[in-house]
Amino acid sequence: MRLTNNEKGYSLLLTMFVFILFTVLAMALLTATLTGSKRNQTSEHNIQAQELAMMGIDHLTNQINKDLKKGLGENGLTQDQFKSILETTLNKYKSGVAINTGETGSYEAKITNIDSVKDNPLKKRATIVSTGIADGRKKSTTTKVVFGAQSTLDTLKYTVGAYKSDELSKKCNTNSKYCVRGEGNLFLHGGVSIKGDFKVDGNIITTDRGYAYLGGQQWIPSVLPTASPVEGQKASHIVLKGNVYTFDHNPDYDKHIETTNFNQGTTVKDWVCTGPWFWPKCKYVEKTTDSKYVNTTGDLSKAFFGTLPVITQREPIRDDIQIENQKNVFYFPEGPSVIYAQTLDGGYKKSFNQDLSYQNKKVYPQYCEKNNCKNPSTNEDFEFTGNNYFGNFATKRSLYIRGSKSNFKETKFENGAYIGGNLIIGNTDISEYSEREYPNNFEKIKLDGPIFVEGNVTIEGVNGQFNTIMYVKGDVTIEYSVINGLNNTGSLIIFAGGDIKIRNNSLYQDNPSNIKGFFYSEKALEMFGVGSNIKIEGGVSARRIVLNAIRGKASKTSFSGSKKVDDDYYEGQASQLNLPPEKSRLQIIYDPNIMNTYADLKSREPMVISVDPPQITERKLE
Repeated sequence: MRLTNNEKGYSLLLTMFVFILFTVLAMALLTATLTGSKRNQTSEHNIQAQELAMMGIDHLTNQINKDLKKGLGENGLTQDQFKSILETTLNKYKSGVAINTGETGSYEAKITNIDSVKDNPLKKRATIVSTGIADGRKKSTTTKVVFGAQSTLDTLKYTVGAYKSDELSKKCNTNSKYCVRGEGNLFLHGGVSIKGDFKVDGNIITTDRGYAYLGGQQWIPSVLPTASPVEGQKASHIVLKGNVYTFDHNPDYDKHIETTNFNQGTTVKDWVCTGPWFWPKCKYVEKTTDSKYVNTTGDLSKAFFGTLPVITQREPIRDDIQIENQKNVFYFPEGPSVIYAQTLDGGYKKSFNQDLSYQNKKVYPQYCEKNNCKNPSTNEDFEFTGNNYFGNFATKRSLYIRGSKSNFKETKFENGAYIGGNLIIGNTDISEYSEREYPNNFEKIKLDGPIFVEGNVTIEGVNGQFNTIMYVKGDVTIEYSVINGLNNTGSLIIFAGGDIKIRNNSLYQDNPSNIKGFFYSEKALEMFGVGSNIKIEGGVSARRIVLNAIRGKASKTSFSGSKKVDDDYYEGQASQLNLPPEKSRLQIIYDPNIMNTYADLKSREPMVISVDPPQITERKLE
């Protein structure tokens, strides 16, 4: 047998084998690539459909809110009118909206259910279902959104809030009345006691001395301030944008509270002379000293006494109160629908010496000359001395509300009041010291209902029970007064365009004046608890807050362990260190019921002038 060696045949077989192998591999790779591409494309379409579904929610939510704002108009609506607009608008979109976005696909969104919101008849919760479609792929999302008006404010969640306002700061550039130096800062001088959380857009500045003006500026030795947690919390929380500083020198008070840069030293000019005494060369030389403020943000034990607060970093929510715009809620002009309450009193304040009852009526006070009412006048200052009940009330000038030392006199504005001038509550003529120090000498006054004031508010010589929101364009002063909630549930809530000063309450007394309320200022808020003794159940908020206090006793006469300052005597620093926060002469304690009080009073305002941003409460992807 003869064997033949044919290399060409083997080469052919090898070539064909390699060709087939690579063909199979290429086909497998191509198949895998096409499959992956198809899978990616499917996934991309699913994601695109999901995004389109979310776009449908955003589109319908924004459209509904736009319709509500348009329906509200420039002058607002009554509550009944707004309820009708809200119901009509939401029902309109039960039929839905469909939008074709072009190459990316389309979406359809509609309302499937409308529910009421507990404790707020001016809100509705709508269930919105939105479906996104991309290349035949569908994805749906179900979202619950609350629409309407009159939400509670984030500001009311904090015991103390020092904030910055971009809008008011811009106005400051053209009008100095909107300027506040030291904006966003919180000053805690001495043994101030705060129970609850803080929100501070600027810096916190503390010291262990309280300030008072007693024959001159006096920094009285005390203890560092206390920040205590509310029940259920281990520590008080501070939402802080800046830093915490302390100081131990005696600065000029007015310059100190207007400081904007606590890291910068002070620059002074010295008159320096050189050369021989008979021919000196003298000139002013600037000298910069180091800052006397110490940054203690990293060690709060140097800034606070007792349980230390916890600093949290989050962007604070800005509440837009719009105090001046609230006038549209309360003001109404004279006209055929107005009832006139008449007085014949001829004093410079036209007094009503009888009870007034005008339930469910729109009322203006009016002055008539005795035996002649041919030319009645509403352009007067009026005074209430009895019990008064109004539906809606308006007056062009100032209103005085008086009470009695023996029994309470109540004034009620069921649907609100507009005061064209100042609002003065109580006895502003109360005598020095002898009567001012004792609540038994104060006038007993009950006040109920929301109020708008064009001018200033003064509360003086009052033993009061309040359940009211006041919108005040001017300043607010509260002194020589005790204020509790009406029927133990109400409160005094004030939003002021000007400064708020709370001072001279329970001077040199061991028991504090109790003030149940929340105080908000678009400028500065200042409180004193050195000679005064104040306990606020509620909170405070302003563009600059200054709180001054000590712990323990204050007296006109000497007592054991006291320190004399000018002609007065105060608890010595060593004794204060052993006293609990409850012995602070300035306490601010968070009141959890303040939110409910605000909501209840807002619901009594006759007009709705703004729509709240939509609030998503639940979202589910399908």
